[in-house]
Amino acid sequence: MEDHFRVIVVGAGPVGLMACHALSRAGIDHVLLEMRPKLDKEAGTSIGMWPHNVRVLDQLGLLDEALDLYMPVLNKINLRRDGTVTSRNDMFAAIQRNHGHDFMCFHRARLMDLLYRRLPANTERVLFNKKVLAIEETTPDSVTVTCGDGSTYTGSMVLGADGVHSTVRRLMNRNVGGDSEAEKEDNCFKASYRGLYGYAARSPQLQESTIYETHGKSFSIQLVVAEKQQHFIVYEKLDYPTSKMGQRFTDVHRDAMAARFADVKFAEGVTFGDVWATSHWSNMSLIEEGTVSRWHHGRVVLVGDAAHKMTPNSGFGMNSGVQGVVSLINRLHELLNGHKEMTPDSGELQQAFRDYRSARLRAARSIVQLCGMYTRGVTWDNFLLRLADQHILPFLGGDVMTLRLLLSPIVQKGEVLSFLQEKNFREGTKGYNNPPQVVGLDEKTILTTVI
Repeated sequence: MEDHFRVIVVGAGPVGLMACHALSRAGIDHVLLEMRPKLDKEAGTSIGMWPHNVRVLDQLGLLDEALDLYMPVLNKINLRRDGTVTSRNDMFAAIQRNHGHDFMCFHRARLMDLLYRRLPANTERVLFNKKVLAIEETTPDSVTVTCGDGSTYTGSMVLGADGVHSTVRRLMNRNVGGDSEAEKEDNCFKASYRGLYGYAARSPQLQESTIYETHGKSFSIQLVVAEKQQHFIVYEKLDYPTSKMGQRFTDVHRDAMAARFADVKFAEGVTFGDVWATSHWSNMSLIEEGTVSRWHHGRVVLVGDAAHKMTPNSGFGMNSGVQGVVSLINRLHELLNGHKEMTPDSGELQQAFRDYRSARLRAARSIVQLCGMYTRGVTWDNFLLRLADQHILPFLGGDVMTLRLLLSPIVQKGEVLSFLQEKNFREGTKGYNNPPQVVGLDEKTILTTVI
């Protein structure tokens, strides 16, 4: 049996980097492999962190700096294509009242930079230009990852945080049943929408700290207005759902999609065409939805979009991934603390993986379904959904009612790291199922051990 437990993380997105922070604070050795040559400091649109994961950010010692970076959001305005305002509400202020912390909206690139900069020994632990080609269990107690440059990395387990087009998932399933098994699991994801993402210079006519959300037939637009920038996502329904993975879009595709919605009006003198004309960065992709059935095999386990993917309207994609990281690393920490002299064997590790999947599977499927229903509601997928969106739900309380009945319960159930305290715990009116941790860990000793 190996006497040193090491996690090989694959994928340097927000979920993979959060996993590294949690592993560091748990005293678990790790390395992260990323296929890109570097982190792009401009790429990405807005990304939101719900209060249950703000608590995790606090536990990791990152909240104070995050508060200097995030884009406060307080209000929401719902509109139709012609700019008619159908409702205004303070949903995001209500989130803070309910749960103590704000819904923290970041420019994705700024959040990524924070997570990378503050990771202990980041230049040694985060390795770029590492395209994973093979994963092989080389001994009963170890697994080896081979990369495109010929380098190999051996550890106790592989944590796949490499997104919906996960190489780790594909290789894991090939090891189970060949290409047909890998294809079967990939086909758990289907796309019914495409998305156009980006950010632009702020339109001064628009209200700061506000999300403008246009609802319409087969499309929706979310525009997050911050102090100096505004971030957008355009959702467009496909003619037919597809499970074809990895479709690429060019500048021509992006410009054509933007042109189809150029007339969408947010306020007097501001259309989506105006926003697009001042955009600094944009991207286009299919919006996959689904949950795979196999989350782990042998010494390989999946987290985040590699295991479950949802439409981003409600901002639960990264948040669900972070909750998976928390659930998994809590179990690893408990398991390793029970082995002071030797690392756990394969059976014990796989039981931890099974416990993690059991804890998160139902919630992940529920959130995928909830987000998908919201997307279909705001894009008027059928007559009844349009009726509900435009008439019934506003009468019943609209976004604030949805928050109270459907979204706040998810936040209340949020898991936190079982071995770290919270310096800035705030509860709000709703409370949390998992109270702050009271632990006696010597964090200085942990960090010294990891580094």
